[in-house]
Amino acid sequence: MTIHNRLTRTLGMKHPILLAPMDVSGGRLAAAVSNAGGLGLLGGGYGDGDWIERERARAGNARIGCGFITWSLAKHPELLDGVLAHRPAAVMLSFGDPRPFAPTIRAAGVPLICQVQTVAQARAALEAGADVIVAQGTEVGGHGQTEPLITLLPRVVDLCPPASPWLPREELPAGVAWQRR
Repeated sequence: MTIHNRLTRTLGMKHPILLAPMDVSGGRLAAAVSNAGGLGLLGGGYGDGDWIERERARAGNARIGCGFITWSLAKHPELLDGVLAHRPAAVMLSFGDPRPFAPTIRAAGVPLICQVQTVAQARAALEAGADVIVAQGTEVGGHGQTEPLITLLPRVVDLCPPASPWLPREELPAGVAWQRR
């Protein structure tokens, strides 16, 4: 059974399942998730271009994306061009400001996923034009953050509709009075 929602339509998936782009997220695992109807993301993490190319090749013809630790990508920005040359299904940026990379990703016509750990990071992701925002609380490692998902998620969700002119009005949560800009 296929699930149709904003996430599946935005990322071209049958099921709303994303493989987190951690270091262990290689090509075969990413391909398996994508071939099962979700979206597999390679773990581009700390910026090893040879690893990214090797794992992309291991994914075969599967429709996959790639994720980067943003502060590490800033040290190796050429990796983004290499990934975009293969027309990934999406690029995910985590742990840093996505705004320096967003124009390049958006110009390539590739969906941008931003992982955020704070409301301030969610604002930056929205300013960058993120297509998808993933909120991460301390329960999944935290990575130096102090806010649990149970309090972070509702604040990020509340921030999104007014700041997202591309959201269809009919898909806003009940009671949200908002109009497109």
